[in-house]
Amino acid sequence: MIKRPSSSNFYGQNKKFRANTQLTKVTSETENKNSFDSLSDAPSDVVAALTYLKSKFPLEKFEGKLPPVLLVHQIYSIIKCKTSVDREVNSLQAKGVVRLFKLGGEEAALVVIYFDDLVNHINQHCSKKHVISRFLKEVLPKVQDVSIDKALLRGELGFSQQEISDLVSSGLLALRSTASFWFSFPNAGEFMRAYLKGRKSVLRTIRKCKFSEILQFELEQRNLEKSAKLGMLYHIHDIIGAELVKCIETTSGSLLRLVKK
Repeated sequence: MIKRPSSSNFYGQNKKFRANTQLTKVTSETENKNSFDSLSDAPSDVVAALTYLKSKFPLEKFEGKLPPVLLVHQIYSIIKCKTSVDREVNSLQAKGVVRLFKLGGEEAALVVIYFDDLVNHINQHCSKKHVISRFLKEVLPKVQDVSIDKALLRGELGFSQQEISDLVSSGLLALRSTASFWFSFPNAGEFMRAYLKGRKSVLRTIRKCKFSEILQFELEQRNLEKSAKLGMLYHIHDIIGAELVKCIETTSGSLLRLVKK
């Protein structure tokens, strides 16, 4: 049986989180209606948040090597209810609007990419082999999970060992265990390197401040090291959504205080 993604508890959904960003502000900044073609004319809060986050992804810094790669927990920095966010993200994947991936490393991340952006990215960076076309048409639309069993690939889907090897070498599959693979995308490793370096740089900046806290608007003015290509705003949504900082409303604006482990 083909599974659907089970991402609802990935970031500890039972914890409460108070977002500091007004959704009305996000919606007002979102003017690109092309992202809503497969939905109703009035976008949902989650779609509006995704479109806003996508508009802030610095494509030019990666020179075409990546599509807009968003983090599911970034949405939590905008919308308070994680349960409703996870439910709708899963629904968007079921409708073929987005695709979820779990990328590993020093810190695992559940990311979301618009499906059309993903297909364009794969077509640009993978060879024109028949196996790539089969993967796009027969695997991605049907298997809505972040991983896939080798037995399913070989059995029901009918991929040969050589074809599976081609998918791995193309960056579309990554070894999870002897019996399964993570779904991936070309240059996913470059994203993870930039993401982890940027997060560490932002947290280090806050840690150096008095009491390990800083006003958000002051943090937005700080410069990151050149290797942190994703930019400060991307990582502010990252660390708030991942609950690495606590947001405290003050008369001077939102104060970000580092959470002690």
